[in-house]
Amino acid sequence: MDSRACHLAASSISFHYLPLQANRTVPRVLFKMSTTRFVGDSLRFAITGGRGQGVFAVRRSDRQTGELLLTSPVAGPATLEVELEMSEFSHKILLGKHIFKVTAFVSPYVF
Repeated sequence: MDSRACHLAASSISFHYLPLQANRTVPRVLFKMSTTRFVGDSLRFAITGGRGQGVFAVRRSDRQTGELLLTSPVAGPATLEVELEMSEFSHKILLGKHIFKVTAFVSPYVF
């Protein structure tokens, strides 16, 4: 309980794989992340890494949900990776964080 490294470690890590058509219209919601039990007073959503920077953004859609957006059309074939973090806070103290690793496989075709 007193370990700072343990306290800062992710509570969960999940992997998600998405097929994506080439040159999709943007902005487009690709992925939603939320918590099933919300015990803190705020959530923070952020992109923390991955390949494909500049084509993704993250935004809050309601009190408990964040969305990964495709912000630029992508020509395929391509593989894009993005790492998302959802952090839960109570009075500015970190209660836990969840990591979502999303891989999008972009087709060479627009259909």
